[in-house]
Amino acid sequence: MAFKRLLIEIGQGVDMHGADQNNAVRKATQDAIHHCCMAGLMEIFGMTDFKNQARIHADIYVPHPEQADPQVVIDYLKAWTVDAEVHQGGANPRGIALNNDPETEITVALVVLTVYVEA
Repeated sequence: MAFKRLLIEIGQGVDMHGADQNNAVRKATQDAIHHCCMAGLMEIFGMTDFKNQARIHADIYVPHPEQADPQVVIDYLKAWTVDAEVHQGGANPRGIALNNDPETEITVALVVLTVYVEA
């Protein structure tokens, strides 16, 4: 059976002071998945085994893709079968001075989750 797209959800995550790509990615993943109520997977499609009957593809957009680990998304969505790709994107505006640093970098990540189901 083929998999077809059911849902696309976008989340945003921000690391305010550490320029931590993975912290921002984790927050973006939480933001995206927490906006989804996929009751239809059970009620309409009768799914009981999300790991085998559905898939999630995650596109991760961060300012420094070489520092981002797609495993952050895969681990957070451990109830699902997930594949993830990291892309150049997001944003990194100047932050404020902390601990005698002249400035910090704010890291903004976007995660686009696409849910696929057997159809």
